[in-house]
Amino acid sequence: MSSDSTRILPTVFADVRVITGAAGRPHRLAFYALTTLSTALQAAAVLLSIPLLRALFGDTPSDAWVWVAAMVAVLAVGWTADILATRAGLRVGFGLIDAAESAGVSAIGRLDPAELHGDRASRLRDLVTKSGPESVSAIVLLFSPLIHAALLVPMLAVGLLFVSWQLAVVALVGGIVLLGAFYGGRRAVAKSEDRFAEAGRALDDRMLEFGWAQPTLRAAGVGTGTVDEVLADSRRRGFRLLAWQIPGDLLFTVAGQLVLLAFGVTTGALYLDGTLSGVTAAAMVVVLLRVVETTGSLSLLATPIAGVERLLAQLRDLVVEDLAAEQNTVRRSTSNDALREAYGAPVPVRLSEVGYTYPDGTRALDGVELTIPAGEITVLVGASGSGKSTLLDVISGLREPSTGRVDFGGDETTAAGRLQNASMVFQTTSLRPGTVRENVVTSAEPDLVEIADLARLDAVLDSLPEGWDSRIGDGSNTLSGGERQRVGLARALAKPAGLLLVDEATSSLDVITERAVVDSLRRIRGTRTVVAVTHRPALVALADSVIVLDHGRVVDSGAVDDLLARGGVFADLWQRWREAEGWQV
Repeated sequence: MSSDSTRILPTVFADVRVITGAAGRPHRLAFYALTTLSTALQAAAVLLSIPLLRALFGDTPSDAWVWVAAMVAVLAVGWTADILATRAGLRVGFGLIDAAESAGVSAIGRLDPAELHGDRASRLRDLVTKSGPESVSAIVLLFSPLIHAALLVPMLAVGLLFVSWQLAVVALVGGIVLLGAFYGGRRAVAKSEDRFAEAGRALDDRMLEFGWAQPTLRAAGVGTGTVDEVLADSRRRGFRLLAWQIPGDLLFTVAGQLVLLAFGVTTGALYLDGTLSGVTAAAMVVVLLRVVETTGSLSLLATPIAGVERLLAQLRDLVVEDLAAEQNTVRRSTSNDALREAYGAPVPVRLSEVGYTYPDGTRALDGVELTIPAGEITVLVGASGSGKSTLLDVISGLREPSTGRVDFGGDETTAAGRLQNASMVFQTTSLRPGTVRENVVTSAEPDLVEIADLARLDAVLDSLPEGWDSRIGDGSNTLSGGERQRVGLARALAKPAGLLLVDEATSSLDVITERAVVDSLRRIRGTRTVVAVTHRPALVALADSVIVLDHGRVVDSGAVDDLLARGGVFADLWQRWREAEGWQV
């Protein structure tokens, strides 16, 4: 999420349109229309003071009552328009809050654990905590005076054409000069606001890191030097922000004085040459004061408007990102259909009285009866030596069962047939010397963009100098263990097979990479039949069904919650896994 402090001011209205979307369009139109109407009525009330004063100081002062009535009526309608505009503005503001909450929750849900202490997490924290009240107040308290100031001067200039074209020109040019001075000051403040916000986020991150690392820092005898540096930088940027506010206010004050002088000189000159009467010249003071009051209020709004402009830009980016993520989800669903078409339908697997005995006489599997539904994620669990890996080898075709049969899609298959129709991710991925592409693509060229996305390989490719064509070296020594696993998963997904087997693929991975693998399996659900051996709760929790093995036999099966409720072998394993996850060094 980013903001550009040099953007032209009208883009804030475009940001509101993007953020609130089609649902907020009626409220936006109502707010803009009513605010415009209110401004026009204010201009009319100011201009009515001219005939009112002429009548009041003319030969028949009683004629002034007509203009008083007209002014009261205009002010009453304007007051009503203001109330209705405020209500519409509040609805627009609440629409901003709803959009920020929805997009913010989605963005937080998409955060990788590695980003929790990074700049993006800091920006999200700022956005979620500040966008609510600022969004509502911005529409009513900032947008309304901004629209009034932008429209009142040209409206008054049009009315002054019926009095004096010279005054109309001065009013119009003066209003443009005042708005230009406001915009120049706002830009200066906005740049300093951006730098000050960056310093605040840096300070937030450093303090958080300092708090988390207290035990280590104390043990090492490290002081607070890093935090002190960030505090000093934040203080410097705060002073710089204040320093930029001064010339911005000064610029607007000078421009205001020049406009007052030009209007006064023009009115005096027109009065002296007889073009304006004394009463009309006096009325011009009322007009001028109204112009200065409206545009002058903007000088006090330069800093809050700069902050709101930055906030809306960030909200817009967040909403656009959320919309893109939704479209990506639809695209993934469509791509899953394409995967099914390219690789064939996920295959159901049936094992009937399957047994396996090793050459040394060890009986690893004993009469296994098992049905694995097509397109589901099935997890095999059990204690060490329970036969999990052997069963996976039999299903994959790496081993032929000693007894029984294995059916794919209702037909009995040989080991060679199963190998052809299955892909596998092992606990440790071995990669041959060559490029990433050569290690992933083993047959027909797949959709590499889709494969990288599904296997969460994008970040790895971005870090490599030549992406897919980067050489990974002998023994894949240019990649970490987690990166090798992602390449291995991509290789398995690139194979045109309806069955994916995963053997303890996350057992030695860090939490971040494990989450990436689990997320990949979640996203391909339904496109492959997945059978996984694991003892990691994150992967077990993903399963549609869990098969519990003990001494080579299936002793229980079902959903995770059902197995936990029944107790027994799985409940004991689950408790031990959870306890092991809590171990700390």
